[in-house]
Amino acid sequence: MTVFGKCSGGGRRSAPRETAPLLALISTLTHSHGATLVDLSSTGVRLRGEELPDVGEELILSIENIRTFGCIAWKQDGQCGIAFDEPLPAGEVESIRAKAASSRGFSPEMRAAFDDWSLGLAR
Repeated sequence: MTVFGKCSGGGRRSAPRETAPLLALISTLTHSHGATLVDLSSTGVRLRGEELPDVGEELILSIENIRTFGCIAWKQDGQCGIAFDEPLPAGEVESIRAKAASSRGFSPEMRAAFDDWSLGLAR
């Protein structure tokens, strides 16, 4: 596996990133972890959260309607990078970008509360 977010030539990213303050769910064989999506590309994500899985741990990542397999590529200072097993289709990346654009200015918690309310889950 290559280093997450790097390509030959001194650390330039191989896929464009989108800043995206959305909630993500990381599911490993033994635990599920909530995190905030920091940025996204077709090949991986950067997340911020507490109790993130360790480097090398395989997982399923869920963000909005996207579910994909990946692996923790790095972890540092409450953040981690996940490299996807397969690149996301362009349509899925665009879907997350549109959702991120519509939620700018809202905290991830506020966005989650709004989503719960719109789905009828809030009490």
